[in-house]
Formats: sequence, structure tokens, C-alpha cells
Amino acid sequence: MSTRSNIAIEDPKTKKVKVIYVHSDGYPYGVGKCLVDHWDQPEFASQLFDHGDASYLGDTLDECSFYARDWKREEDPAREYRDEWMYMHSMRGDIHIEYIYLFKDNRWHVSTQHYMDEKKLKNSYDGGLWYHSKFEPVILNKEYIKYKDKHEKHAEVKMISQIGNMLSKNFGADNVMMQGADVKKKAN
Repeated sequence: MSTRSNIAIEDPKTKKVKVIYVHSDGYPYGVGKCLVDHWDQPEFASQLFDHGDASYLGDTLDECSFYARDWKREEDPAREYRDEWMYMHSMRGDIHIEYIYLFKDNRWHVSTQHYMDEKKLKNSYDGGLWYHSKFEPVILNKEYIKYKDKHEKHAEVKMISQIGNMLSKNFGADNVMMQGADVKKKAN
């Protein structure tokens, strides 16, 4: 139910790439806009990788929801790759990460997941092929340009929490985990 993304940062000297997962609002006018608006300097961007994987990003570190820090889960630290190519090679076949953001050359770039169906894959036994595009600056991405001024901040997080509230009321779950908080069943 969420638009999953990875965010990565390239060390300009070594070319090594650090990567974390972000669960919600991964599209260019969600996570992409947040990164461009609030995490656009190397010293700021690098702070995002100190807490491991995140449920969602915010305008400040305190507004971000990191699984280890805020959910009391075991930390999934940032993964490190030799370079951009090795990281993208590791993503081959991953159909779950729809957008990948990479901070390099002092700005955020995005790679978008695409699907090529069997009609375009002649002489193939595969039903289709998932792949990620080459990186482009986020501010030049068509989705970012089209929706950046129309998007509600943390739209998916709000939607998921409303569904969690509905489920806990209607189905009587004792404990429901939703975007950063345990919700306990109310006593009758």
C-alpha cells in the first residue's frame, strides 16, 4: 500500500554509495520533493543515513520516522556499495522499489521503475521485464514537475494510519502496528 523507495548518497572522493530504504511516499513529488526542498546539501543529506531504514521522511531529522530510532526495531544500517553501478546491478529484478534517489554532484537524482510487457519482448519466455531508468535530476522528472505543488505531505502515511484505525475498530485487534506507533485496543 505504499510507494517504496531507496535513497542513496555517493561519496564524491571514493564513489562508494550508501543506501537506505524508505517505505512511504516514494514518488518524486513525495520523497523526491522532500529531498530537494530540505536535504539538498551534502552535510544535510548525509545525516539521513545515520539511522538506517525509514518509514517516511520529514523536513528535519526529528520529523523523519526511522525504524530503529522511532519504532524500537533492530536497526537496518545503511548498506554500502563499491559504486553506483554495483548498487544498481544489485537492484536488478527488484520489483518492490519503485523509485531510487541518489545524491551526487551536489543534487538529488531519481531512477524510476518501468515495466516492458511481453508484447515488446519478442521471442521471450518471460511475461515481462522490470527495470530502472537512468538517473535524472529530480527537478527535471516529469512527475515531480507535474505534481510538486499539488501533493499533500505524507499522504500515504495518513491514509495507512486511517486504515489501521478503521481495522482496529471494526475487527477488534488487540494491538495494531501502524506508521510509527502501537495502537492498543480500548477497553470495553
